[in-house]
Amino acid sequence: MRNFQLINKFSDYEHPVKIHFLDNLSFGLSSNPKITSSRISHWKIPQTPKMILNDPDQPTDPKKLYNKYYKLIDSFEMDAEEFSKYKDKFQPIMKDLENYYLSAIDLWRKASNINALDLLVGHSYGGYWSGSYAVRYPRCVKQLVLLSPVGVERHANAVTKPLTASKGLQTIKPSLDPTSYTFLSRLPILSKQTIWKWYYLQPFLPRLLKWMGPWGVQKYYDMWYMKLFKINKLIEKHGGPEKMLKNENDVVYGTNQEIHTIIEYLYNSITNGTYSDIYVKNLLTPSTNSKYPLYDKLMEFYSTSDSANGPSAVHFLYGQYDFMNKEAGEKLVKAINASQENTAHFHSVSEGGHNLYIDNPFEVNDLIHNILVAKR
Repeated sequence: MRNFQLINKFSDYEHPVKIHFLDNLSFGLSSNPKITSSRISHWKIPQTPKMILNDPDQPTDPKKLYNKYYKLIDSFEMDAEEFSKYKDKFQPIMKDLENYYLSAIDLWRKASNINALDLLVGHSYGGYWSGSYAVRYPRCVKQLVLLSPVGVERHANAVTKPLTASKGLQTIKPSLDPTSYTFLSRLPILSKQTIWKWYYLQPFLPRLLKWMGPWGVQKYYDMWYMKLFKINKLIEKHGGPEKMLKNENDVVYGTNQEIHTIIEYLYNSITNGTYSDIYVKNLLTPSTNSKYPLYDKLMEFYSTSDSANGPSAVHFLYGQYDFMNKEAGEKLVKAINASQENTAHFHSVSEGGHNLYIDNPFEVNDLIHNILVAKR
């Protein structure tokens, strides 16, 4: 909703611009079909392989963490045979999820009579599938913008990780490099309770929330209100409404009516029982890493000749206080540019978190506008 104002930036533009705002399949107001594959359960989330973490530095000192969320421990142990079975199980599940989301985007594109999208923009989970769409349908995306995409980094539970042994318990020295398959991401700092909630509570919470009645509504409202209200601090910091709210439609930013409308929309969307809360947990680990990293998808794509027919530019936007792995995004930009110079670009949005397009829509909208105009 805070990005609808992007339309105003093209109101007097010399070429016609049509902007589509889409909810991903089974999100928001989009339809909510089930994945028909027997490999995906709608009642149980399969877990990643067991891992023994050898970490003598307990309890964790937050001041010693790398980039706030990552901890280098002595070593970890994994059973090679168990990991091999996990790969065999999840590789087809990754394909099922990809077919589900990408076919929906492409069917919408065809139904809208769009030969190719000038700009495809996706955030977080939507950013992951937007990047995946550009890889599968490269001729259908001229430019790609990923807002704090989830699942970029490689890690120890990636199904793309090469097998180094056929059986036996392996002791592995971890790395803090998010392009390494020995990267543990947030795993060393996750509590057992956090992991339990990931598998057994969060996927099914949307189905439970509506049964909590007014108490559930109030809790949901409290969770979102301050996140949405802080835009007012941003407006005041940068000169107040007179300077920041340039269009008459902008004056709705940060008002109680706007915040109530957004929260009401979100609450009613998720309490319809979205299946994506289950599919998210199939794609991601409790450390919020994709089991099939976007890093691998894009690097594989840019190593093929078909990449010449793909997006002319790929832009990664992260918030200043983002909890997604910005380092992985920066390294991916460098890796893409090593094979195709000036194809990939990295941007940081000031005072934004993971929901940077909500926290600072002014800067995000300006960046998207400038990216599109620069190519016209």
